Amino acid sequence: VQLIGRLGKQLCCLSLSVLVASAFVNRTLRNIDELKSIEFGHEYPRHGLFLLHWLADHISVTPSEDILLRFDPVRQDYGFQRYKNVCDGRDMQRVLPHLDASSNRVYYTLGSLSSGSVRTQLPTYMTQDFYNAAENPYRDLDRIVIQVDRASPVMADKVYITQVENGNDFDPDKTYEISPKLLRQVKALQEPLDLIQALELHMSGSPNSTGTNSDDLRLALAPDQLLAHLKNADKRLKTIFEEQSVRWLLSLAGYDIDARYAVHKKTWSCSIDEAVKENLVPETLCEGHSAVKIEVKSTPHGYARLTWRGIPRNIMQLEPTLVLFTSDTSEALETFLPLKDEASGSENTFVALKHGLHPRLISYGFSTGHGFFGIRYSVIWRGPQFDGANRVIPIEIHGYNASLQLYTREGYACARLYIRKLFIDWQDTFRNSWVGFYTSKQDQDNEYKHYQWVSGFEQASDDDDDNEYLVYEYQSSMSIGPGVQARFLFSRENVPIRFFLSWFSASALAHTIPWEED
Repeated sequence: VQLIGRLGKQLCCLSLSVLVASAFVNRTLRNIDELKSIEFGHEYPRHGLFLLHWLADHISVTPSEDILLRFDPVRQDYGFQRYKNVCDGRDMQRVLPHLDASSNRVYYTLGSLSSGSVRTQLPTYMTQDFYNAAENPYRDLDRIVIQVDRASPVMADKVYITQVENGNDFDPDKTYEISPKLLRQVKALQEPLDLIQALELHMSGSPNSTGTNSDDLRLALAPDQLLAHLKNADKRLKTIFEEQSVRWLLSLAGYDIDARYAVHKKTWSCSIDEAVKENLVPETLCEGHSAVKIEVKSTPHGYARLTWRGIPRNIMQLEPTLVLFTSDTSEALETFLPLKDEASGSENTFVALKHGLHPRLISYGFSTGHGFFGIRYSVIWRGPQFDGANRVIPIEIHGYNASLQLYTREGYACARLYIRKLFIDWQDTFRNSWVGFYTSKQDQDNEYKHYQWVSGFEQASDDDDDNEYLVYEYQSSMSIGPGVQARFLFSRENVPIRFFLSWFSASALAHTIPWEED
């Protein structure tokens, strides 16, 4: 009976998949203007529009509308996770079109900020509202989904946006396909806007003339619309979001800027919001010209360095303190730093650099009530958590189904190898290969400060069928710090005496981006 029931469920799913697939033909958003008619991160603290901006920044769209990826979702870059698109238990309906196993196509999703392995890899503009709206149930609803070839995930066949329903699966009524044209329009916003050119085009009566980017919706705006954006939307958003392209997308896509600004004014205790001159110190953040920034960086010796910028005068009068916690949910204090009279600056600590460290700007105050009598602290602002790999994805090992990533653990330089399971003879192929650690990208290949043979790496991931990669890790005795680099040195020859490794011939097939290199 159970077998018949399961078979009936599968058949029902299969029959409904045709209906679901056909429904998406009329649920495709083709331009930014159509984003205004739906709800996808259009209000605080949701992050849907930020996800869309991020995706556009990490792809390219060809003239034939192929969506080329600059990351590998199968390797789980930036926290992508496999989405299996199973039948909904209530109405036996899939959220997305069914993918036949023979097509070798799969879905991957991104956006679950509740996962510490996801949010630390994503930019501050996407996560800052998540950190600072801890009790808000809407802070982690939005997702993007891409359809890729499992064997060669270099291109997205389809892109969808959706939202979580009741904390479980995605809501089919809030799921839409995103056209390549819409992605091109979002990507075009990341190019600086030449205001003089835009105004001249309108004066000539040809805002979309030959030689201009027809995907850039800003060029189609009338002069009064451009000025309205700069005087209203951009003015209000520039002390919230540092990236101008983010501010443009929010403005053009119908984001509730007034409501977000009201939250901003309350957070930073703004009384007025008329910006002061660039060379003057603003009394409140709303009078400033840039966003507050607090984050964790690295010292040259593997310790955490606290940096901060743009603390307004009214907050400095509270004598705030920058504190460092083990994680965003932990109350385990690692260190603290009174800011005194420094609105911007940096300070080295003796806290070993590690994944998840969380900086917060706090103030102390006298408090009574509920049997308590004494000093309490209140959080003014939460910065982004530190990512152990510094938000840098693995680099391909040239010519092989493998990649190399530099990361840190407890302040030490570490390396991570990703080996595609299809690469079955990798141990024999890399038998005489090693990973070297360097203090600078200027160092010659034989000038490493530490090394480890590939055979000396330890497996870190379990052999999950859904995981396409095996992951191996190694922790060196060398401190992480700005400029540190890892390289993959390949050789087919056997090194008889490993002491002579520095003089042995090998090819560097992968160079990681130097630590903290912009």
